[in-house]
Amino acid sequence: MGVLEYAAGHIDEARSVAGVGDVFEEWNPGFRLRWGVHEGQAEWEGCGVVWIQEGRGEVWLPRGYRTKEGDGDPLPGCYRPEPAPSEWIDAVRYAAGRVDGFSGELRQALAGLCARLKGDRYIGDCANDLWAWLEHDGVAPDRECAAFVEVFERWYDQVGWSVKSESSWEPVQAGDQILLTSERLRVRGRFRYWAIDSPRQIGHISALRRLRYLRDTAGGCNFQWNAFRRMSLTYYPRRGATPENPDGINQVNSHFVNIAAETSRAHYHPRVAIGGGKPQGEFYFVLDPAVYALSTYGRAAGLELWPDIDDRARRIHLPLRPGSVVYITPGTGHRGVDVFANVVVLPGYKLKNQVFL
Repeated sequence: MGVLEYAAGHIDEARSVAGVGDVFEEWNPGFRLRWGVHEGQAEWEGCGVVWIQEGRGEVWLPRGYRTKEGDGDPLPGCYRPEPAPSEWIDAVRYAAGRVDGFSGELRQALAGLCARLKGDRYIGDCANDLWAWLEHDGVAPDRECAAFVEVFERWYDQVGWSVKSESSWEPVQAGDQILLTSERLRVRGRFRYWAIDSPRQIGHISALRRLRYLRDTAGGCNFQWNAFRRMSLTYYPRRGATPENPDGINQVNSHFVNIAAETSRAHYHPRVAIGGGKPQGEFYFVLDPAVYALSTYGRAAGLELWPDIDDRARRIHLPLRPGSVVYITPGTGHRGVDVFANVVVLPGYKLKNQVFL
């Protein structure tokens, strides 16, 4: 394996993107980076994930289609939330009364878990909030609190679904995610896209994740300056994990985040992953912030890299613009600066596997 710390390109420059793909595929055997333009109508199938870079389209979604969207903007009126188990509803209601007993990241995680409860229905994917609780060593202060945390860990991947009552075309735009599976999906429109083909089917999310329908879990690299942080393909902690495969069902994770220089922290992901499993590499796919009415305030987007984490004096600054792509290999220090990007991580946002410089 080579020792390149990163590879960068732009969607308009095929040769540069091919070079990014070569480095990415060397670190991730069985995966493939693709990019292109979709025009007209076609049936899609495969194994992997597509993200729209620019343009618009539509996807045909049949009656009975299920999704964990709707905790951001409400889904169209033809969707109905599925009932959640009473044990889950009771745990969320109890937790809502305990939120103020925590602070910082733990309070934000617990509040996020509870905010998706709408009356007697639970809407959306809370996996990221549970992941944040575990990442920040959430400890229940008493037996009753521990009981509802145990319910969360047991049920989080089975709740939050909404089901479609009629078949129709639904719009997709820049930032939206389309899952490729063995079931054919009808897609039409004109848009540019990035895609990652994976060696195994991804089965724990719905065919579409549209950013407008996802809750803004602002935090991480930006909690104040045009905060935007939405999880389109979330890490599912402890699902499918075995001693032989600590990563479990997780192959690819994605979140769109508006990274501000003031709150972005330099970090790296070790080449020997903490907790075992595959080392964590990371993509930046840069979007136009104007699509989501985010102002740049005249700032120039960039990415800072530290190829040698023991030599902070050696710093590389990469200017970025919409359409830029960067793959950061495991062990390379990095920090986004005033950039709106889809940050895609393989195999995922592994617990405790982020080391700050």
